[in-house]
Amino acid sequence: MTHLFRALPGSTEFTPRPVLDLQVAHDGAIDVVALCDSGTLHNRFGRWVADFIGLDLDGIEPQALGVGGQHLLARTVTVSLRLGDVHWEAPVSFCEPWPWPYQLLGQEGFLRWFEVVLRAADREMDITAIPT
Repeated sequence: MTHLFRALPGSTEFTPRPVLDLQVAHDGAIDVVALCDSGTLHNRFGRWVADFIGLDLDGIEPQALGVGGQHLLARTVTVSLRLGDVHWEAPVSFCEPWPWPYQLLGQEGFLRWFEVVLRAADREMDITAIPT
């Protein structure tokens, strides 16, 4: 499936980026906007996403990490993700504070499940699920 680059949510300028809409689910489900980030190892989402889908993180040991120059606490749990008709289970580090209006898709939680071809000159990407 081909996805056109688009501006990040909350951006004041239009700089096309590899951004996707996907669904995160546990007890409930929510659609989120996420940046495909080849420099990020794991999926990083705001803690509010876990709260919205009914995921209790209180028993999960927090881990300190840095994202975009911010110091965050993350709790990592495997959740259900869906992009179009493709569904997979992957770990997501739910972080707080989370100052961005988009989530991050990384190597282990996203790119390992798909073949992704970025064509920055055309401002688009092709994404094909890798058969498991």
